[in-house]
Amino acid sequence: MTEEGLPRKPGLLKRNAVGVQPGTISKVAAQIAAAENAKQQEYELRQVPLADIQLWEDQPRTFHLTLSDIYRGYIQEDDPYRMNKTEELEGIITLAMSLKEFGLLNPPIAFALPGKHVQLMGGQRRTMAAIFGLFHLETIIDEQENRVHELTINPEPDLTLLHVERITVKVFLRKPQAQTVERLGIIDNVQRDDLSIGDKLRWLIKFSAHQEEKGRAVRWRDLVDTLGLSRSQAYEWMNVVQTRNDEYVRQVIQFVIEGNASFARLLELAKADSHQRAHQFRQWFGERGGRGNTAKVSLGHTTNLNALKSLVLANVDDDHLEEFKALNWDDPKSVKKAFARFLDYWIEKNG
Repeated sequence: MTEEGLPRKPGLLKRNAVGVQPGTISKVAAQIAAAENAKQQEYELRQVPLADIQLWEDQPRTFHLTLSDIYRGYIQEDDPYRMNKTEELEGIITLAMSLKEFGLLNPPIAFALPGKHVQLMGGQRRTMAAIFGLFHLETIIDEQENRVHELTINPEPDLTLLHVERITVKVFLRKPQAQTVERLGIIDNVQRDDLSIGDKLRWLIKFSAHQEEKGRAVRWRDLVDTLGLSRSQAYEWMNVVQTRNDEYVRQVIQFVIEGNASFARLLELAKADSHQRAHQFRQWFGERGGRGNTAKVSLGHTTNLNALKSLVLANVDDDHLEEFKALNWDDPKSVKKAFARFLDYWIEKNG
């Protein structure tokens, strides 16, 4: 972003569009339906005007951008969430470039509302990117006859275009159960492997409460199918589920969600004897629960990006190797985000 709050002009995007792998949603819908002893919801692909798509406000991902920000095309200087929104908007711009270049490879998922409107269950960023591209991207042919997508911020776009521009949406003809909606949403995000530990944990606590209201217990298989955990990881997370009402565990859960404590400490506390938790909590956070782990991950100033790339690639398993290889290791800002993602991965895997 520039000093005036306007985004920088990116060049031609040359990477695959972000989204769920083809066929994932169809398989997931069947798995969830079977797991909940419900019939598989019928769906169809529709070309839906952008104006008829309602965003999902209670999505699993922590997200600050609003439609007003997307319509305007930049973040106002006095916005209280300016820093968060600026980073999110840069991601939306990158995704909008990708959609312009490759098209919408993985449609958002939604359920039908009365009339012609649909309610999103997954794909909010893709929908926002489509809107941003409609208003603020222009495709031109350069001197080498390449298609280039130029950023042309229009702070007062013609909103009537939203009734004309259509995108493909996978629409469930009947509204699934509320819990199924949430599970589809979390899977849609997890399949892109960019949900933070805090967002996953926030969803898990909410899911556990819903199960408890129905007199059901959360099973390790639920976490494997929904959060994409291994069986051993799921058992670790189950310790948190089973102790989530303990006063000290509850506080550390909130610290992790806010980014003020590591997930490894939460796991350690959840596995501790109930009599030991108070001592551990005070040791880490003080008598008043002061947040003693507030330092954010920082790489400082470094130009040795190849060394960081080698470190990360040498310590990820085969299932994640291609994902990390595909990142832009020549851009310091991208490397910083990649390293933060690697730390989340390492903590989740090794504690």
